[in-house]
Amino acid sequence: MSWWLSYFGELYLRMFGAMVTPEQTVQEVAGTLSFLDLAPEARILDLACGQGRHAVPFARLGFRVVGLDRSTYLLAQAQERAAEVEAEVHWVQGDMRRLPWGEQFDACVSLFTAFGYFAEEAQNQQVLEEVCRVLKAGGQFLLDVPNRDYYLLRILPYSWRRHEGAVILEETTFDPVTCRFKTDFTWVKEGRTETLSHSVRHYTVPELNGMLQRAGMVPTALYGDFDGRPLDLDSRRLIVVATKP
Repeated sequence: MSWWLSYFGELYLRMFGAMVTPEQTVQEVAGTLSFLDLAPEARILDLACGQGRHAVPFARLGFRVVGLDRSTYLLAQAQERAAEVEAEVHWVQGDMRRLPWGEQFDACVSLFTAFGYFAEEAQNQQVLEEVCRVLKAGGQFLLDVPNRDYYLLRILPYSWRRHEGAVILEETTFDPVTCRFKTDFTWVKEGRTETLSHSVRHYTVPELNGMLQRAGMVPTALYGDFDGRPLDLDSRRLIVVATKP
């Protein structure tokens, strides 16, 4: 069974809640909006929106936001988050390989490594083709993924951290044939052990540029973080902006 079918549940949210700070979310939202040229009330698709960490702030800033995710659990959390702050977001349960819209979005964002999940390369390419299909002419796409070269140089086979009485263990391997990083997470607390695993394809800039172009988009900008710094070997993130002609 594909890892992403069961990965995005309560343990995922608990695990990454221990790793992602509110300040990081603020920076990611601000950086995304600084990279995109959006009119007030622009229509934004948050692809693989998860618990609404970005979609809700976008909506509170006045944009018309649609959040799509496969996980019904995370979408329920997103709905609660939006209701708490009276943010209007249209939440949709669906598959990023088959988007249920026509050409109607001014922008699409894929944030926090929501790309490269599928084992078949053609399916990852299909995601980009679907993004292009639902964008208006002149619409923009922002793709935020890990900088593969950074992690290849600094890969830690084992690491751990503490969080609220729990210990989180990470075991990471890289397959040079498939270019996939596999990470096993173990949550240990009060004698109880829970595990999660993911396997994500990491891409280089030439690979992503080629995929975006084949999907019908034109890469227009490249960043190494949400503060706008240039991409280099010290950049943890690889952020590409592309436009539909």
